[in-house]
Amino acid sequence: MEIAVDEKSFEKIVDGIMAKRGYVPEEQIVGKTINVQEFAKKYCKPHGQAWVKRNILYVFKPDWVSNIHPGRGGKMTIFEYPAAIWMNEHRKEIDWDAK
Repeated sequence: MEIAVDEKSFEKIVDGIMAKRGYVPEEQIVGKTINVQEFAKKYCKPHGQAWVKRNILYVFKPDWVSNIHPGRGGKMTIFEYPAAIWMNEHRKEIDWDAK
């Protein structure tokens, strides 16, 4: 049995499946910045921002975080696209069981 589906309909179906599974199109995160709390929620669940700082940011000092030691009243900025790539490439180096 063969079913004919036009390209637009097919794209819509695939986009729906991808969204349902949590995939984000690359162009949606390129150039986007997030804070440590968002980063922890998206990439390090169930760990919180203190855990992320202690076990990822201060240990690896990645270049995708700006103002890593902001001091009182300041905030870190994380560039999401390179952070996502880095997390994928370095996930085995992170001690996920650390407290």
